[in-house]
Amino acid sequence: MDRTTLGRGIKPLERDGLIAIGDGPDGRTKSLKLTSAGRKKMAQAILCWEEAQSEFETAFGSAEAAALRATLARVVSLIPRED
Repeated sequence: MDRTTLGRGIKPLERDGLIAIGDGPDGRTKSLKLTSAGRKKMAQAILCWEEAQSEFETAFGSAEAAALRATLARVVSLIPRED
């Protein structure tokens, strides 16, 4: 992800008080930290994610959902990494 795209994604989180941005270990980097509001929002999001996953598994079937996750993990593993 390039710096401009990353910045556009981070600014609303900072604006809404979900993250705090500080200086990093050198002059070229920044440090991001979840605020207390950010931790609360993350906890709410995790609960929503778990509920959605449970509903999907119930509707799709446990074995089929597991097979789909395995297939998707395999697809992701085939993507070349740029370090």
